[in-house]
Amino acid sequence: MKEMKIVLCSDRKSLSELVSNFLKEEVEIFESLSINNELTDYIYKINPDLILFDLSHRGKIKWKFIENFTLAPSLRDIPLIVIINKKNKSQILKVCNYEIFDYLIEKFFKCELIMKINKAREIIEMRREFSKLLTKDPLTGAYNRSFLMERIQEELSWSSLYKEPLSLALFDIDFFKKINDTYGHLSGDKILMELVSLAINFLPNRLTLGRYGGEEFCIIMPSTEESEAIEICEEFRKKVSESLFHIFSGETVKLSISIGITTFYGEELIPPDKLIQKADIALYKAKQLGRNRVIIEPFIVK
Repeated sequence: MKEMKIVLCSDRKSLSELVSNFLKEEVEIFESLSINNELTDYIYKINPDLILFDLSHRGKIKWKFIENFTLAPSLRDIPLIVIINKKNKSQILKVCNYEIFDYLIEKFFKCELIMKINKAREIIEMRREFSKLLTKDPLTGAYNRSFLMERIQEELSWSSLYKEPLSLALFDIDFFKKINDTYGHLSGDKILMELVSLAINFLPNRLTLGRYGGEEFCIIMPSTEESEAIEICEEFRKKVSESLFHIFSGETVKLSISIGITTFYGEELIPPDKLIQKADIALYKAKQLGRNRVIIEPFIVK
């Protein structure tokens, strides 16, 4: 089973110490985070498996976070357990207006917390298995094109509403036809599987990797500026060029990939095809300029 990463969002040292002690031998990774305006961005970066959120925090920022969190396409599937300082009926009713996984009322016992975490763990595993059946490409394990298009549409809507940057990359294997012609299509399929496995393990968890078609893949990068997208893709390109891939004869081969990127800054709501088209133009330029490189195509709303 994949190790579990849990974060507690709270400014109370006493609560942080209590939860840390409760979870010391129960979960693999635990982190305590302050509740501030940068919290959502940081959650995007670390992509936890479960979030505990302290509702005793004063001010409206807590409700803004919960609203944004439960609407964000890349975050809303993370179970969120809110911690209520006391049995406050109005607060409980307000919590029920959001799609929140569960809540705890202080003072709670360790067994209560562990029971809810175990329940969340079971649901996370069930979702993963169900997701594989409905949304994954059966050969490579990347998300399929249908899911990919839906997620791009959701992320574009989110980006347009909250003016968050959205970067998108298209990449494919250089001279892939030559690989198929030389080693056969089964070896070509094996290489695609190994490439996707490398990408899933190397790319940040908050990104979505999908198979756009053939040997062409798409990376959706929510809340990612152009400069960060270039850095991520350049590191990935280097990783691929330094790796060895296996064919059915047992031999290993070296590969290179070309990557095209574009970044949308939420200027207005656009269809997914417009964003993909810009990334595709960038990928074409990468091929024309000699392959094995990352090219950015600025997204300009006309």
